[in-house]
Amino acid sequence: MELIIAIKHRLDNRLRINFSKSIKNFEKLKAQVMEHNGIETFEYNPVTQNLLIYFDNQIIRAQELLIRTAVAYSLENSLSPVKIFQIQKEEFITKKGLLSGLFILTAMALSAIPRNEMLKKSVNWISAATTAAAVLEHAVFDYKKKGSVDPEVLSLGLMVNSIVNNKKILIPSALTWISTFGRHFSSYDSEGIILDVTKKREDSKKAYYHLNISKLKNKGNLADLLYVLSENFFSTERGFNNSIFEGVKDLMHSHDEFIEGMGEKNDGMVLHFNQ
Repeated sequence: MELIIAIKHRLDNRLRINFSKSIKNFEKLKAQVMEHNGIETFEYNPVTQNLLIYFDNQIIRAQELLIRTAVAYSLENSLSPVKIFQIQKEEFITKKGLLSGLFILTAMALSAIPRNEMLKKSVNWISAATTAAAVLEHAVFDYKKKGSVDPEVLSLGLMVNSIVNNKKILIPSALTWISTFGRHFSSYDSEGIILDVTKKREDSKKAYYHLNISKLKNKGNLADLLYVLSENFFSTERGFNNSIFEGVKDLMHSHDEFIEGMGEKNDGMVLHFNQ
């Protein structure tokens, strides 16, 4: 059976994960992981196969705690690889978001029809206005829920700047909508990592293990393609040449993803556990 750890919930001092396969010897796994200081509680529910960990984040980082748990899980399953995914938070699209998307699609359809320039221009402006309202509503929701705003809403600045300086309305509105709401349909952010463990050497008390962590990408879909294209467009100086976006384009890629970047740490981590 494939070994998978799904990250269900994380706070600064709490981590809840789920195992695809029931832990065989929890007391041994617990003892191995808790060799590191800073772990306060380590509670496992064999029915749900969920593990809840409280820890001191001044002593141990959540990422290290996750890796130590995954290695111990691999060890009790004959060093089988462990895939780690983060379960995505449920997002929402309000009526304003759906309405703005509908106006954008309508404006695109009208753009293919000759004449009716006044109608086209009116629908374009309505799509821009409803998109701005939907993005602002999304920002308010995020702030109330998390105390912060997703960086995607900064694309609203690009849309406004493009309209003012380039007199373009429909394309920046559509790209802003995709950048803000595309993740609702996209699996692009749900990339995982795979952890391979190799036993390197052993003395009388300790066994040492070499870790290789690599990215494990999903297959993706059409929504993924549109989402990536919009981000790539926003992260360059081409397109509408918006200098306002140059200063914040890095933020567009700074998601609050717990395992983001861990897949770059290939070949070079070593842990040891008591046998």
